[in-house]
Parts: sequence; structure tokens; C-alpha cells
Amino acid sequence: MSDAPVLVIGAGLAGLAAAVELARAGLPVLVADQAQTPGGAVHRQPLPGVRSIASPVQRRRWAGLMADVQAQGTRITLSMGTAFGGVDHTGAVLLTGAGARLFRPRALIVATGARERVQPRPGWTLPGVETAGSLQTRLKTLAEAPEGRVLLAGSGPLLLALGAELARLGRPPVAIVEAGRPLSHPIAALGLPMSYLREGAEYLLRLKLAGVPILAGSHLAAIRAEGGALVADIDTPKGRRSLTVDRIALHDGIASNDIGLPDCPALPVLRAGDCREALGARAALADGRAQGAALAARLLGQPQPAPAPEVARQRAAQALVARLHAHDGASRLAALPGDTVICRCEARTVNDLRALGPDPTDRQLRLDGRFSMGPCQGRFCAEWTARLAAPDTPKPRLGAPRWPARPIAIADLLATPDETQGDPA
Repeated sequence: MSDAPVLVIGAGLAGLAAAVELARAGLPVLVADQAQTPGGAVHRQPLPGVRSIASPVQRRRWAGLMADVQAQGTRITLSMGTAFGGVDHTGAVLLTGAGARLFRPRALIVATGARERVQPRPGWTLPGVETAGSLQTRLKTLAEAPEGRVLLAGSGPLLLALGAELARLGRPPVAIVEAGRPLSHPIAALGLPMSYLREGAEYLLRLKLAGVPILAGSHLAAIRAEGGALVADIDTPKGRRSLTVDRIALHDGIASNDIGLPDCPALPVLRAGDCREALGARAALADGRAQGAALAARLLGQPQPAPAPEVARQRAAQALVARLHAHDGASRLAALPGDTVICRCEARTVNDLRALGPDPTDRQLRLDGRFSMGPCQGRFCAEWTARLAAPDTPKPRLGAPRWPARPIAIADLLATPDETQGDPA
């Protein structure tokens, strides 16, 4: 196995930064990503012939990282359009898609980034309702905003960034519904790094010039379809109000995209970037470098490098951001109507959850209730299902690491070359 490559899952900031450090140490690296081009969510590349709307800071950061990747030559191989199926107890990794293969890498770095949190609300599965992340992907790949009236709702800095991008493209949102009150703590906000303050000020200025109202301390309580449009019922500090729009983008923060990802006693497995700890782009780049250097030292029998100070700085900054955006939105789960969909893959509702009785077990939730058993494997619903099923349990978790880590088509299994035959491992 000494000539096997180190496998990196994810061609975003953390994954590519880790690959560069491994390659600099003389190790061959295979980077696999299900997207057709590298970049991850933050540096999603535009479609061919489409101009980039990335900021100058983003362009410089991405150009510098890609230059580092290219400088390593053949030591780094990019396998795009390739999905990670999981790793079994023997260290065999399944890849499907363009780079399909079943093989045993020398080691594994998982850099699958963050997942978007979207809290269930009545009507959140209606046509015209999407995540803020999906709308941002549209802007990055097509460089154009959707037609019609757009409402952004939930909580977190992404709402301001997305609203500013829509305004820059000439179609500002009707409003931004922010559950927290981040602008009500200016003194505390001064504790953020200058880059955060500068970026936030740019967003706020663009939104103000476009006349976009920010409804702070407000919750999008429900969404209704009326007359070919969407009606958003919003609970504000001054009472309930309704807005009629054509599209709604929801966002309730981010969390590590580690659903179903197992460890493996037969193989060194490290996590890097937002997959290990959701701290944003700056930390992802630094953590990718740190995890790549740490794994290289481990494989080559060298002393472990010192921890990356940038990760600690970003952890402190993100903790402050979370405090500035703090709100009581999660407490509203208990008041959801019974017909509210919780698991959108399987169309399971609050009533379906209640039908399982008090304190349902993990097995009952998944096998009897069918919660978190759809294509997303709980990336959207597991958190909220667990909170509703066990409201008094701190940070309940539904599901466990497993093989495979995601649903695999039988056709993909049949088309995957098995390179583990005869491998003594």
C-alpha cells in the first residue's frame, strides 16, 4: 500500500490545501469531488462563458491556492464528478461516478465542507422555496439573479451576503428576515476581526443603498401559496405581518457536513475544514493546510507540526458571530402544526413523529417512522427530528456513522472496478 495515494474527499479550500501539503511532503494525492470543477461551495466556479462574480479577495485567495496545486504537478490528481460512497472496516474506499473505483488508499482526509441548516416551517417545501445556499450557487454559476420578488429569511451572515449580491446584480430582495439582532450589539461587534467588519459594512451599505429592509428579531412563521405567489407570514417585534413574494430563500446557519461519515481502524482518517469544525472559509484554508501537514508527518514518521493559530482565531470570531445572531427560533419547533413536514425526502410530518409515542428510540425514528431515511440521509431533518423527539436532551443526534455513507445505486456498484482483490490488507 506504500505506493497508494492519499485520498482527499472534497476539492474546496480545505481539501486542496491539505493536498498541497501532502504533495509537498512527496506523497501522491488523489482528490475526489462530486462537482465537475474544483472550488467547493465558497469558490463555486461559473459555467463556461459566464463571468465570475467573486470578490477581489476571493479571486486572489482561489488563484493562490490553485497555483499551489498546479505547482505540485503530477503528485496531485483531481478526479471531478466523483462521489464518495464511504470506507469499510478494512480501509476499502468506494468512489462512484467518473472516477469510480474500490481501492485502499494510504490514508484518507475528509473535507466535505459544511451543510446548510434549514429549520422546518409550515410551507417550507412549497415550490418556489429553496435554501439560501442553492440561490447563492445560482448566482455564482450563472451570474444572474432570478426574476420576481425574493425574500431571504432565517438567520446568519449569509443572508446579508446573499442580499448584497442580489442588489449588486440589480434585483435586491424584498426584505431580509433575521431572527437575531446582530446590529443591536455594535460594541460587542467591534471584537470581530477587521476583515469581518469591513465585509459586513460593505454588505450593509449595498443593502441600504438598494432600500432593502432588514427585519431583525423576526421569524418567518409560515409560508402559504396564494394566487400563483407565496405569502410569508412573519412574526416581528411589532406583531405579525405578511409579504407576498415569488421566491423565498431560507437559511438557519451551517453545521459540519459529517452525516454518516465513519472512522476506520484500518486506515488513518482525518477531517479538515468545515467538515471537522464549521468555521468558514478563512479557517478552512488554514485547517486544510494544518491537517495535510499533520497527516504527512504521521505517514512519514516525523514530528507533528504545531496547531494552526488561524483556526483558533477564527473559532473565537465565529463564536462571537453566533452570539450576535443568537435567537430563540429553535424553541418554536414545539408549536409547529401537526401537518408540518419535518423530513422532506420521505414527506414525514410532526404528526408522524408523534405517532411513534413518547421517547422513540433511534431505531423507531428511522425504521418505523422513516425519518432521515431518504436521499439526504438526515442532512436536513435529523437535527430537528431529534430535537422534537428528545427536547430535553442536549444536542441529540439521530443516526450513526455507517457504510456506505450515502445511498449508492446498484448500477454504480456494478460499474465500479474492484482493486482490492488480492490485496493482503
